[in-house]
Amino acid sequence: MNTMPLPKSLRRIVDAIHSSQDMHQRMIRQIVQDASVQPEDLEPWTDFNHSAADSYGRILTYDGGFFEVMVMSWCPGDVSAIHDHGYTQWGAVQVFGPAEHAVFLVQDEQIRTLSRSFLRPGQILSVGHQLIHQMGNLCENTNFLSLHIYGNYERTGEITADARVFDLDEGKIQRTDGGVFQALPEQDIKRREPGPEPDFCTWLRNTVDISRRVLRAMDAGVYQSSKDFERLEASLFDVNRKEMLLENLDELSDEEGRVENLTGWKLLCNELGEAANLQHELLEREGNGEDFFARYAKLYDDVIGKPCLDEFIAKDLHFFFSNYNIDLTRQTILSVGCGTGIVERYMIDELGVPYEHLFGIDISKGMIQVAAERIHAEVGDLLELDPDLGLWDVVFHGLNVFQYLDHHYFDECVRKVAGIIKPGGYFVGDFITPDHIRWYPNVMYSQDNNVVSLRTPQLVEKENCVYQRARIINVEFDDKMRIADEGSYERFLPPIGRVRHYFEKTFSGPVDVYDAVSLEPILPNADTCPSTRYLVCARN
Repeated sequence: MNTMPLPKSLRRIVDAIHSSQDMHQRMIRQIVQDASVQPEDLEPWTDFNHSAADSYGRILTYDGGFFEVMVMSWCPGDVSAIHDHGYTQWGAVQVFGPAEHAVFLVQDEQIRTLSRSFLRPGQILSVGHQLIHQMGNLCENTNFLSLHIYGNYERTGEITADARVFDLDEGKIQRTDGGVFQALPEQDIKRREPGPEPDFCTWLRNTVDISRRVLRAMDAGVYQSSKDFERLEASLFDVNRKEMLLENLDELSDEEGRVENLTGWKLLCNELGEAANLQHELLEREGNGEDFFARYAKLYDDVIGKPCLDEFIAKDLHFFFSNYNIDLTRQTILSVGCGTGIVERYMIDELGVPYEHLFGIDISKGMIQVAAERIHAEVGDLLELDPDLGLWDVVFHGLNVFQYLDHHYFDECVRKVAGIIKPGGYFVGDFITPDHIRWYPNVMYSQDNNVVSLRTPQLVEKENCVYQRARIINVEFDDKMRIADEGSYERFLPPIGRVRHYFEKTFSGPVDVYDAVSLEPILPNADTCPSTRYLVCARN
């Protein structure tokens, strides 16, 4: 224990505890709050140079006999194990940084995560023997401190001794008198007991945390745990985890893939995101830094391309080419934003479009690599379309490509497309309505369930325009479980009437708008349509 004098704030806490005869959770929390502790008050007890094998720095600041005051130091990446507080009956924790905090429930021999959130700097938590939780620092380059007070009137010293560490990797509870660290060395484990069975989310994140701690200790040359990293990695990304994930998704969503348990959904996406980050880091260490967007392009057909082609795109194409008397044997077709080329290949194979008459462009190199195996396609930006390079009979736009651009460019896209269509030629493409979110599923599956796409949509406002923002996490089960956090993308959601107006002021011929699924005409004053997708057919 550091014997230097306590600052006034800590002295106020210590004196208040000594003068109290009946301490309880609410009282100790109020005492800490009234003390107005500042981060600099704790600096004499910092330990940011703690061993990489330890999950955080831990220094006893004051031993009051029936209570202890500790200061803990959190470096970026420091995360405690899931734990309780030994003999502690009452206590409080005050954090001085954006600590991640998770709370767990053990019931009926099972353990699950109740919540995971970030605390506000200065926030105070009540703790006791009933609390099973975990804290950590997920900042990239920020250290912070936390103040911990633990008490028990029935003991003298060792208030936090005999704490339980829940090691879900080995399925055991480890008893320890020291720090509640991940991957404890054998000498710090007093004994083991049978542990509770974790649900998928809790198991996944715990295995990620243990793997990171072991990896950090190995890198620093201070590895003391008996855990084998290769076994941890193999377990974490085992293809046999597929059923656990699918069961979890079934619990969270309905038959149409829409979330019914928002708290559980948020937690699952968070833990999958952490696993994806670790997997990406490991691939980079191996010199195998996969282009995850390129991989996403290969998964795209299974969860987006083929289902949408079957649901409405094929029907839309048949409708358009038939109703507008397009001679497919003679017309040239440009597909802007062709993606993987699955729809364009359908035009060739099923509708009879000559291979040499169809060309696709997409801004994504990953998508074009896949598309080029099916059609004539190159990387290209629709905002750079040049009529001097040739005109087309038909320009096709699939899966609301224009809406992925910023709203400032929407009108320009329509003009660019009109400028490369021959007189008498057509534009045909689908769009989504401003209320598309009411259709949008949170979970999409490939036909064999080997690809699962998790999507979290929300409506956002930008410069008085509405966008649908969605975070995407893709999980693929091949030789192992591959998890990719694709990040978030946005789609501009103009009203149907505004889109109709853009085309009517640019195209000299008629502009027709249909529900993309039912193919019923949409009236000019309509705000939306039943399927939330609509087809625009415009003649130049």
